[in-house]
Amino acid sequence: MAHGEVCPAAQLELVPRRTVRGWLRDMLRDLFGWVARRPLRLPEGHEAVPHSADVRMAVWAVTVVDLISGVVVDAMVPPAYRLLHLVWVVAVLVLSLGSCAMTVRAPHVIDGTVLRLRTGPLRELVVPLHAVAAVRSAHGAHTGHGLRRVLDDAEAVACSVSSATTLVLDLVHPLPVPFRRGGAVPARRVYFAADQPSAAARLITRAAAAAKP
Repeated sequence: MAHGEVCPAAQLELVPRRTVRGWLRDMLRDLFGWVARRPLRLPEGHEAVPHSADVRMAVWAVTVVDLISGVVVDAMVPPAYRLLHLVWVVAVLVLSLGSCAMTVRAPHVIDGTVLRLRTGPLRELVVPLHAVAAVRSAHGAHTGHGLRRVLDDAEAVACSVSSATTLVLDLVHPLPVPFRRGGAVPARRVYFAADQPSAAARLITRAAAAAKP
């Protein structure tokens, strides 16, 4: 296969965007599960790869500052508007913690045939394991959030909650990743993040080897 030619035998699956109702349902479900400390149960044979611990720490810090600011502001809000202000503070708190919960309750998942790269409240990319040639450490940052193009690499995409990434998948052949704007990217590399990059790389490498025909 010539350089740059897209392999027809495999593809990267882009999970459709959730509706607003679906997103809120998933967020509240994950938030309740996280607060209740319910164990995350995956189907037999599936393995989880945690991600976005750094994002959760940042969100926690901002949330604490917002709560303190909310108390100060509440003392200055006219009594007639305090209920509205309280509703706003609670809504921001629920959305912040809910987004954190979605990253905890939706780790990357290896199921023996595919690697699901998840981004919590954002989109999900499904990579066939037999198409993975290698997994390498790649600490860096790529502008944007969720699934996105890599601005300085026409044959790469990034899939992470924040701009930071820690690993890159090298693919056997370029696989198309469709975007609503600008068409598809023939991806040879997929950048993503994991909380324990070395352990994640070993796990994915082993699964990819086992998935080869």
